[in-house]
Order: sequence, then C-alpha cells, then structure tokens
Amino acid sequence: MAAGDGAQLPATVAASRSVEKALEEAAASGALNLSNRKLKEFPRSARNYDLSDITHADLSKNRLCELPEELCQFISLETLSLYHNGMRLLSPSLANLQALTYLNLSRNLLSSLPPSVFQLPLLRVLIVSNNKLSSLPSSIYALTHLRQLDVSCNELQSLPAELGQLETLRDLNLRRNQLTTLPEEISELPLVRLDVSCNRISHVPLCFRHLRHLQTISLDSNPLQMPPAQICSKGKYHIFKYLNMEACKSHEEELEKHLNMRPTGFKSR
Repeated sequence: MAAGDGAQLPATVAASRSVEKALEEAAASGALNLSNRKLKEFPRSARNYDLSDITHADLSKNRLCELPEELCQFISLETLSLYHNGMRLLSPSLANLQALTYLNLSRNLLSSLPPSVFQLPLLRVLIVSNNKLSSLPSSIYALTHLRQLDVSCNELQSLPAELGQLETLRDLNLRRNQLTTLPEEISELPLVRLDVSCNRISHVPLCFRHLRHLQTISLDSNPLQMPPAQICSKGKYHIFKYLNMEACKSHEEELEKHLNMRPTGFKSR
C-alpha cells in the first residue's frame, strides 16, 4: 500500500465516525451539525436514527449540488443553514418545512429562487447572498413575517415593487448588485438598516425620506447624482435633510406651475 493510501484511510474512517457521532447527538439534542464534512449527499446512515423532531440543521461548507430530499422530511425544522455548498437547484419539497424561520443559502450557485422558498409562511430570515440571482420574483410578498433579507453579492438588475409589501422587514441588504434604480415602494417598509452600496444607483427617490425607522443607510460606491456623493458620505442625517429640501423645492415648483395655469380673468363677451 502506498504511503498516501495509508494516510488517507484513517482520515476517511474518522470522518465516517464523526458523521455517525453527529447523527447520534442530533437524535438526542434535536440539533444536527454536519458542517464542513465534505458531504456530497445526505448521509445514508441517517435512516438508522430518529431525526423526526430535529429543529436545527447545519449542513454548511459541504459539497452538496442540490438540496437533499431527506432534509425536507424534517418538518419540525426551524433553522436550516446550507451556506457554502455548490447548490444550483432547490427542491419543491422545501415547502414541506412549514415551521422554518431561518434559511441561509449564501455562497451557492443559485440563479433563481423557486416558488418553494416563498411557501414558508413563518420565515423571518432569508440569506441568499453570494449566488447568481438575476432577479427576485414578485411572489416575495408572500413572506409576511420576513424581518431580514440579504441578497447582497448577486447579479440583480431590478427589484419587484412587491418588496414594499413586506410589512415586517427591518434589515435589507442589496450590496454589490447591478441595480440602477430603487423602487419607491421600499419607502413603505419599517426598515432599520438599508445597504445599497456598490451598485449603479444615480438617484435616491425623494420618498425615501419617509423611512422614519431607519438608523443606518449605506450608499457608497454608486454613481450618485441625487443626493450628490459628498452629501451621502456624511451619513443619514445629511441624506434625509437633502431629500427633504428637494421635496419642498419640488412641491413649490408644482404649486407655482399650478397657479400659473389658472385663468387670470373673465373672457369679454
């Protein structure tokens, strides 16, 4: 036996035992941790354990190409992390996880989000950063309990107006995409944090001044014209002051235009 083969065997056996131990612990604790195990599929030996009531599953940093169907049978799952795999597809069976509140799909190869993601009624946190998403479906409005949405580091060129229907959204991360405009509907959200840095935004809608809960806004690395970049670099207070002033100016111009259009006298007979 070559030295390389001899060195590899104990590591493989150790990894196998490590997986078995994780499954055993999951059956006892309700939390399954299979992170960083070089898994290409869900362990077949899992059927030897009662995992029916696990509430937390972490399969991050593996080599999964698709969402394991076995995971979708654990209907008590509340948190699921699939961070840093090679997934291109998500199974429709994901919708079975009706108790899920936290879903981390970041650092995969997803080019779109299937309907099953938007059939998770209790989802509060959705992290899909560092994928290949070119758009978000309008059905995102169905996530009525969503509080945090992270779609940073994708290829988004536009956002659906339905984003404005997420009435509980507090944290929206749009960093490093290809956005040229921001939908006005975002101004209707109760956002505390908004990151739109590293995009292609030139104008911030005036109605964004209505984001009264906002504590942090990041606009750096955009070709900003309104407000000017030097204003935006000073922070939220100066951005909102500028938007308010522009809104007042716009209102005055509209009023003046309206007054000028009114008839000045009676026509002579």
